[in-house]
Order: sequence, then structure tokens, then C-alpha cells
Amino acid sequence: MAVTLADIGLQIGDQVVPVYSGTVHYWRLERALWPDILDRVKELGFGMIETYIPWAIHEIEPGVFDWGQIDDRKDVEAFISLCEEKGLWLQVRPGPLINAELTYFGFPKWVIDDPDVKARTATGSLHIDSAWGLHPPHQYPVPSYASEAFYRWSAGWFDAICPILARHLAPNGAIVAVQSDNETCYFFHDKAYATDYAPDSIRLYQSMLADKYGTIAALNETYGCRYADFDAVDPPRDCGIESRTDLPLHLDWVAYKEFQIIWAVARFARMLRERGIDSVPIYHDIAFQEATPLDTARMEANPDIDWVGMNAYCNKEQYWTIATRSRFLSGQSRLPYVPEFGCGLWTHHQKTFEPAEHEFITLSAYMNGLRALNFYMLVERERWQGSPITRHATFRPEYATFYQDLARLFETWPLYASRRSSETVLLFNYDIGRHDSALSTLHLAHVDLLGLPRELGELEIDLGLVGDPHLESDQGNPASWIGTAFATMSRSGRDYDVADTHITPANLARYRTAFVPSIGYMDPADQQTLLAWVAAGGRLIIGPEPPTLAPYLRPTPGIADVLTGSRSARHGAGSIHLASTCDLPDLMDRALDRAMFVPDAGVLQVSVHEINGRKLLYAANPTATTQTDTLTSVSRVRLTPVWGTGEACEGAALAVSLPPYTVRIWEVTDGEATA
Repeated sequence: MAVTLADIGLQIGDQVVPVYSGTVHYWRLERALWPDILDRVKELGFGMIETYIPWAIHEIEPGVFDWGQIDDRKDVEAFISLCEEKGLWLQVRPGPLINAELTYFGFPKWVIDDPDVKARTATGSLHIDSAWGLHPPHQYPVPSYASEAFYRWSAGWFDAICPILARHLAPNGAIVAVQSDNETCYFFHDKAYATDYAPDSIRLYQSMLADKYGTIAALNETYGCRYADFDAVDPPRDCGIESRTDLPLHLDWVAYKEFQIIWAVARFARMLRERGIDSVPIYHDIAFQEATPLDTARMEANPDIDWVGMNAYCNKEQYWTIATRSRFLSGQSRLPYVPEFGCGLWTHHQKTFEPAEHEFITLSAYMNGLRALNFYMLVERERWQGSPITRHATFRPEYATFYQDLARLFETWPLYASRRSSETVLLFNYDIGRHDSALSTLHLAHVDLLGLPRELGELEIDLGLVGDPHLESDQGNPASWIGTAFATMSRSGRDYDVADTHITPANLARYRTAFVPSIGYMDPADQQTLLAWVAAGGRLIIGPEPPTLAPYLRPTPGIADVLTGSRSARHGAGSIHLASTCDLPDLMDRALDRAMFVPDAGVLQVSVHEINGRKLLYAANPTATTQTDTLTSVSRVRLTPVWGTGEACEGAALAVSLPPYTVRIWEVTDGEATA
């Protein structure tokens, strides 16, 4: 492969190129202005850009393509060649799903109107219960990603576009990475029983069950049923769980929804490679979901997918969203990447970013572990607002200034190459998330748009558990075990990453300590991964209840057998500790090393990074009021400003004051010794 993945970017020959890019939609811009627009991109410090290549824009009738013969803005090959002339690397996203606020999400209308393509809701009626996308300018039927008709249509699109792309792959061409589909997740119908009950999807579900169980007798034993064969197994169409015996059917459907997404993204990746896209990485972007039906770790473990990123559109009030997402990608992905980092916003969003808050969120992302990002949209277009470059090839100064300043910072401090001193990981229990999903109702399409409380869709069913899956899957709830862990870490100044219990052994091996919630059950394979890591020297802190059961709530050997009823136990070179929610903060303070800098009031967020042997201290104020605090250091240090106002200061107790929603960065050096 001519281009490979590195931990801080893309390896192109003997050069590692950071994935620091911005989106330019060529077909939405005047052809004559392409050169000037790309010049403005370079002037902002970018050496790489990204673009969608929208199916419906180019295929104007079935089998009829416009590559610039009719509308010169559609000459995608000319645009790629211009990138090469300008010395710009290029990421391309040919779909088949685009979104980009295009009508029908960029699909040709005849494709989504094909009855054999349409996804189905739980009632299964084609005419009244196709799954619909409710996105401007109007609703449309969405395709089933198990539909063989959909893959036949998509193959025709790939047959047309891939030869063009293959002529321009790096290192000789501009294209350094290609995305397989886009935000694949049932078109945001991501609740367990919302969709997809299309005939091909049900057949794929039954095939997955056959692969899992091997024989119908094995499935019948697990389900307590008498199915004649796998074709007779119908998926649940709402939560029908009344007791533990009903769990396997429902949890297998939840697992199928995850399987189908990975299966589809991998299939599209293979289709691209079969058509000549074989020398650059193929990646995927997740919209926002850190739990089922998305499984980041297992998607990235699929051999057809090189790496996985997650998008982020965050206003200043959403510091904790970007912080958690960046730490999750740092703990879970090969290259922590946001393929769509909100740079401006679509016009029907409730609040466009102001320049100062975009600075705050961008620096917060780097502070919390992000190493790669694509600013979406760097150049404006219709149905978008707040971009630093206009469609007329001019700067919007109030927005562009930040990128110019950031480019100058990168010359001395390449933030994307920094290392955080994170030896701790907080793990979401993936199985608790599956139970939360299965024990739910109100799966109408886009019921979320009604603004109803989350609790309305949560079913309270007594399964004899010691805890509530809805509560314990919510890391933002301070009453949950994992929420308590987050709050304790954030107050103490300690650095940490986030992942889930599907974390790979290689990623887990980077950490000394792991915290994971359990309310009595966990997948046996995930338990064995954790036990092997503990035996090699890891320290596992788990609670509030050790897992004695598998997710179907049947006994299984594992972590509880090591504890044997005690609160702590050695296992090989490591140890396991059981903590209640109340005891967790004290145990964390005793178990973890003191942070290099501790904010006395615990409101300012801090993180220490190392770049080429030099240390940087970040501090963020994620609140709406000015915060003044003292950062207590483990030794006397000197802080020299790198980003933000202020003078150098020195000591072991450093007073700092940050305005609302700001990030400050200092270089840390040893202070003068005192008598």
C-alpha cells in the first residue's frame, strides 16, 4: 500500500503527513474560482482538503453521467488535477451515502424509489411503513443497507467513479484516503426496534444467527423455543421482554443491528478495492454514537476497514461532549480523528458557531487527545453558514484569523504530534449499553425530534439485577458508577482516556489502570481480555457488582471467580478491586498517582502534553463565568504562555484566571530552585 496509517497521520513514502484538512465541495463552487479558493485554503495553513463526490450530482439519469460536459463545476477529475497542481493532498468520500444537506442525502431519486431498496419499520408495510428520512428540504424513503438491489445500484456508481479516483491515488496523485459510505446508522433511526425489517435485512439477520449458533437446536435451547429452522426466526419488533428467558432473542437483534452496519461498511470498502482503490487507506466516519448500534472497536478490527473516526459539531456549552469524544477516539481508534469537525453549521441548526467558541472547541479537542481533524466546511456553500472562506474566494476575517494563528502555532508546536501522559482508561461496559437499548420502546422514526424526555422510552423491567441498565449506561449521570468515575477524574486534574469493553488487547496494554462498571454481567470474552491484561500487570477497578453472569444473565466464569467474594485480589502480576459507587472516589484517589497539576477548586480542566521532549500545559474553562484557581504542581515550575494572554509565572502554586469558554496553553519548564 502506497499510503499507510501512522499514529499521528498518514505515512506517504518516507513522510508522515498530519491529517489536518478542510472541506471544499467543488460542485457547489464556480469552476473559474477553484484556483483562487484553493489558494485561500493554503494561505490558512492547510496542505490537505476533503470532498464528497455525490452520486446524484453526477448520475443525472440512470446510466448517464455528467463529468463536466454539461455543468463545468462537475468536472471532478479537473478538480483533483488542480489539487495536484497546487500541492494539496486530498481525501475523497464517494458514498454511496453523502448527506451534505443534499436532497435525498445525495442518492438518485430512482434508487430510493425502488421498492426493493427501501428499509422497513417494524410493522413491515411497504407503502405506509417504509423508513423515512426527515431532513430538509423534505422527507424521503431511506434505503436498506441489506438490500441486494441497493448494492447493485451502488456497484454501478462505483463502476463509474472508481476509475477516475484510481488514476489519482497517492503518492503520484493527490488522493491519500477514501471513505467507505458515510455515517452508516439507519439514517439516524438508531433505536433498537425502529428499522430495518426489510426482507433482505431479515434474511441477513437469520444468516447471522445461523453463523452464531451453528444449529437450530442450539438456538432453540438458548431461546427456549421450537423453531423448525433459522428462516422461521422473526426478529422482535418492540421490547417484549418479561423475564430473563426473553433476553437472548432481543439482545441478538441488538447485536444484529451492530453487525449489519459493520457488514455494510466493509462490503462497500471491498467494492472500492475491487475497482482499483487498493493503495490508500479506506476509513469510515461515525456520526456521534459511542455505543450500540455502533461498535467502533469491532468496526476498526474488521480487516476491510483501516480506521474509524467520529464526527463532532459542538457549541461552546458542549465542552464535555468534545472532551469525551476526543478521549474516546484516543482510547479506541488507531488514529483519533474527527472527519467532520464543525466549521460553521447547516442552516437549520439552532445555533451557528461564533469565532471565539470555535477556537475554544478546537483547542479543547486537541487538549483531550484528538490528533486528526477535518474542518467541515472550510469553504462555504448553500445551506451552510460560518465558514472562514467564502464561495467568492475571500476570507471572512472574523473566522479566518483563528486558522492563521493556529497555523503559526503548529510551526513551533505541532499539537497533532503531542503525547498525553494518560495511563488510565475508563471503559464503558458495552453489554450494559445493549441492555439499555433492548429494554426500550417508543421506536417511532425521529421521535427524538419531539423533544421528549429520554426516560419515556426506557422500560423498567425487573430482571433481578442489582442495578439499572438505563442509569449505569449513562456516563453523564453523576449518580451512575461510570458518571462518578468521570466526575472524580475531571476534578482531580488526572489524565485519562475512554474506550469500551470491546477495546483491543493492544490498546488496553497502553494503560496501567482501567475502570469498568458492572451490574453483575459482562461478555465472557471481554472478561477474558481484561483478565489477561490484569495478569500481565494491569490494575482493574470494577463495580458496583462483579460480573458473575453473561449478558443473557446466565452464570459464567470470569472476573468474579478471581475476587472470590473479596474486595481485592491479586491475579498474576496485577490486581482487581471491587468498588461501590460511594466508595469509588476514595479508591480512585488512593489508587492513582497524583496529577502533575491539580486545580484546587476542581473546575478548570487541565492536561499535560509532551512534544519533542518539551511539555505543554493546557487549561480550559468550560463554564459561562470567569474562573480563577490555583494550579498546585508537584514541583516548582515556570509557565510561559504559548496560546492566550498573560505573562510567564513561576512557582509550585500558580494562580490562573480564565475567561468563560477559553483555553490557555503554556510551556512548562523547571523553575528556579529555592533554598
